[in-house]
Amino acid sequence: MNLTVKCMKLDYLLLKPYLKSILLVLLVPLLITFFTGTLFEGLSFAATVMAMTTGYTFSVVEKNNMERFYGFLPAKKSALVIGRYLVIFLMGLLALLVTLGVQAVILYFKNCAVTLPDMVGTFLLCTILFCIYAGIQIPGYYCYGSIKGKMFMFIPTVGFLLFYYIVRLFMGDIDSFNLSFNTNNAMLLLGGAGVIMLIMILSAAASIHIVQKRRA
Repeated sequence: MNLTVKCMKLDYLLLKPYLKSILLVLLVPLLITFFTGTLFEGLSFAATVMAMTTGYTFSVVEKNNMERFYGFLPAKKSALVIGRYLVIFLMGLLALLVTLGVQAVILYFKNCAVTLPDMVGTFLLCTILFCIYAGIQIPGYYCYGSIKGKMFMFIPTVGFLLFYYIVRLFMGDIDSFNLSFNTNNAMLLLGGAGVIMLIMILSAAASIHIVQKRRA
């Protein structure tokens, strides 16, 4: 576990120069919330934006030829992979939480205040969407690298549009898409958390298998 944390810190240092750029891009979802007056559209776009940043670490590693450096580290390949997953997913969840809080404030001053069940339901769904987008991308980057795997960068955008298409197909209007749920229903919350953990575990297992097979 200690090695995983150290690997996570190393990847964070690689991503640190990009934090300002990520924060600037996250202003776009806030503008969406300001103009549309809805919580889900802004937060789902924030999930898409954060998922699109998953390739940054791979890009830096490949650009600076750091694979050889990683090979000298006294850590298992699984620890390196898990550390990278923790950085990417923790940054994504933190960005969604901050965006959710700012959006709630914006909607409050626009007299479109949202309830706690709305916030919890929206955050849970957008977190699942982020995990799906990132969970598909990361094994692809491990397999093909950041340059050959640039096609995976479009997965969040395609997923964002596909999700909206499905909602409109079955609901007719995105505004009628009710995301609130009873916050006292612990099973829903645990079920959502279970889905998130399952996606992360399956994706990480696939990435570890790819790395170990490539190093064999």
